[in-house]
Amino acid sequence: MGEFIAEMQERLLPEYEQMKHYQVFTPDQIRECVRKRERLFLNITKSHINMSDYLEFIAYEKTMHKALTEKEKLTGLKLNGLKASICIRIMRMYREMLAKFAHEQPLWENCIKFSKKSAPQEVAGIYEKMLSYHGGDPQIWINAALWLYEYNRTNIARVQDILLRGLQRHPASEALNSCFFNIQLKEAAMADNKRDLGDNTVSEQDIQMERVVAVYRNSLSNITNLDYFLKLLECCEDHSELTARLQHRIIDDIQTKFSREPALWDALAKRELRGFHLGDLMNMAENEDDAEPIEKKTRSDTVQVFQSRSKKRCIELCVTVYKAAVQQLQTQEMWNLYLDAMLALSRNHKSERAFIQQCLATALQDGHRSQLMHARHYATLSMILGSTDNGGEACVRILTEALQHDASLRMHELLLAAHIRNDDEPSVHKLFSQVRRTMGAAGLSLWHMVIAYYRARNDNQAKRQLNDIYTQACKETSPEFADLRCSYLRYLWHEHSPTKARDEYAKLAQQPPMSLQLHREMVNLIQSSKLKDLSTIKAWRMCYEFMTTYFGKREPSVWLEYIAFERDHGEVKSISLLSRRALSTLEPQFVSIFEAERAMAHVGMAVTR
Repeated sequence: MGEFIAEMQERLLPEYEQMKHYQVFTPDQIRECVRKRERLFLNITKSHINMSDYLEFIAYEKTMHKALTEKEKLTGLKLNGLKASICIRIMRMYREMLAKFAHEQPLWENCIKFSKKSAPQEVAGIYEKMLSYHGGDPQIWINAALWLYEYNRTNIARVQDILLRGLQRHPASEALNSCFFNIQLKEAAMADNKRDLGDNTVSEQDIQMERVVAVYRNSLSNITNLDYFLKLLECCEDHSELTARLQHRIIDDIQTKFSREPALWDALAKRELRGFHLGDLMNMAENEDDAEPIEKKTRSDTVQVFQSRSKKRCIELCVTVYKAAVQQLQTQEMWNLYLDAMLALSRNHKSERAFIQQCLATALQDGHRSQLMHARHYATLSMILGSTDNGGEACVRILTEALQHDASLRMHELLLAAHIRNDDEPSVHKLFSQVRRTMGAAGLSLWHMVIAYYRARNDNQAKRQLNDIYTQACKETSPEFADLRCSYLRYLWHEHSPTKARDEYAKLAQQPPMSLQLHREMVNLIQSSKLKDLSTIKAWRMCYEFMTTYFGKREPSVWLEYIAFERDHGEVKSISLLSRRALSTLEPQFVSIFEAERAMAHVGMAVTR
């Protein structure tokens, strides 16, 4: 083994001589390089070789290659020979490693990544070997075909061979079929479309298109996902005239297989918007049926399939498809796609604004009549009507009708918001009274809306209603209403008096469900006042007593907050007693947390002093 390493080092002598001659590295650096490589050679010649030994050697050689590249930039020297020698050595180590660890797919990928830069002519061969071990992954077949196609497009036969072999193993792979389809379509687009009419022969482009159709036919029998075929259809749009017959065939097939799929109708409608009218394809098919055989072969060269249309006409055709779709399918999903498309048109198109707004209004009206419109589209309709002078009553009427078949929280929110916009207090109160009894905690957002409405009105009637609503909220037993209790305290504190807020707090503090948030809210309110008299301190301390009474077993933080209060505002002599109370009250698993936090607080106080 020592003789082998000595031989390998001897082969590297010309490299070291060049390093010394060009003064790429200092003599000490070269000696260090010799020692480093000797150790790395020793690692990869052991009886038990690890993959990491090769990877370490490769990483070192890549570092050397990078250093040489930087030296070239700094000195202007050409060190191609040294760099090529390093690349050859790296490739040799990759080959040895792959022979020993062929099951490691990332190694193949790293080798290919390096080879694309240093030895691109070898990449195809590496891919072939990789496929023999990892051909179970369709993506590898795709990567191999794409690399070979981009590296040398004249070798299309080999690309086709790779893809055909991949499809034999993965006939239902959408990515593999799509890759083959796209490559064949590119070839067809670049092919010569001239033909000898005298001999009644087809052109090279016709032959290539037959191959595209063959790929499509093969996938049709193996793939059942609509999205795949819609993507093929989009690819065809890049060569719309060339692929007109194929587009018609794809549409005909997917209409047969997926006639009840909303995504199909959505895609066909959007094609109309892009100018690819289905009627043009149908006319082409009818004309070809009536034509003589020779005429069929030449028709696509002489007649433009897709006719030019105005933007307004494209929108009309798009809307026509959507209307047919919602009439045939009658599902909320289809209505969602229709309305989303109309909303996207209204946002993204500056031309034909009036016509687009008319289409959107018609779609929203029809959607409401269908009783299948989603709440988010009712929100859009509500916003549109609410922005007009006389739309308030119409909005309330429509939302009231919609509630008959969609009693969701969102629909109630929209109707309540409409009443609030109209400042219709009786209707607001009536609707809120209904949902308060039926929805409970689920309708909490409606409580917030009504409270905000009455607080904004701020008249005597509004104040009476507000007090009633807060009183009802405080009686609710769901924990979700804790936030409304806190809101009530803030309202009393700021709108009435701190005394009234403290009195109400004393009641709520003992009324289930218990809420730590309520006590902390009262602490914040007391803390915000500038008064620090005896009664204020007493009320403040009462908050912490409630907190420790109801939450002192499992919340170390309430004891720490109580101690901090006594330290800063109360009686320092009470701190030791509070600490003993905390240790005796807390459950065992929380004692260590309390002690750690208490120690940290002591350290913090010492630092600040």
